[in-house]
Amino acid sequence: YSSFASNPIALKALAYVLQANGDYKKAHEINREVFIHRPNYAQSYMDLANSYRDLDENKSAASLYTRYDYLVRQGFLKSDSTAINTIIDREFNNLLALKGNEIISKNSSKHVMQEDFNGTRLVFEWNDGEADFELQFVNPEGHFFTFKHSLMENADRIADEKRMGFSCEEFLIDNSLDGNWQVNLKYLGNKQVTPSYLKAVIYTNYGTPSQQKNTKIFKMDLKGVNKQLFKVSSKILQ
Repeated sequence: YSSFASNPIALKALAYVLQANGDYKKAHEINREVFIHRPNYAQSYMDLANSYRDLDENKSAASLYTRYDYLVRQGFLKSDSTAINTIIDREFNNLLALKGNEIISKNSSKHVMQEDFNGTRLVFEWNDGEADFELQFVNPEGHFFTFKHSLMENADRIADEKRMGFSCEEFLIDNSLDGNWQVNLKYLGNKQVTPSYLKAVIYTNYGTPSQQKNTKIFKMDLKGVNKQLFKVSSKILQ
């Protein structure tokens, strides 16, 4: 990847592909490179911590989250976004709740709390903050909700992402409705010439000892077409 080693947008896309293919060691090396390029981005901390977790290096993951929390509290990193704070807090708490017996840290204890959600958790990340797109979630009854990521529809959100340095969103699907949810994507374009990629991390049985994780990656190229990405169930599997 030497040809784009200094391009964090391209590096993030490569990390997505490696993660989807289960090559967590190489993905971790790429995420470390992105961290070096973007040391003040909230996303860099989360991605690197999660890649440590993929390698079962849970103490290193917890240490990185603790470091991020310290830098935010000391004012060295910006933290005024409910979106990224909620996601990072949930990631850290999930790590501690499931792997806390491996992690010895007095600083971490205050983050451990009972997970208030069980079901299917979807985390979407995109490699380029300039990408405009819509994610549509269709429930088993055919009703839908749309997350709009574009300057025209959500300028405040885009400004928040650039200020904080993040490009992700989570969606929680509880088990109140039986059946499958469908997730669709409509790509609207990008000011940059670099290809845009979307990563979807699907957690089933979230917050339980039987939690499972599945990573999918999609290239955002065909503009204006609402295409199906995947379907998920909200059931808690025993």
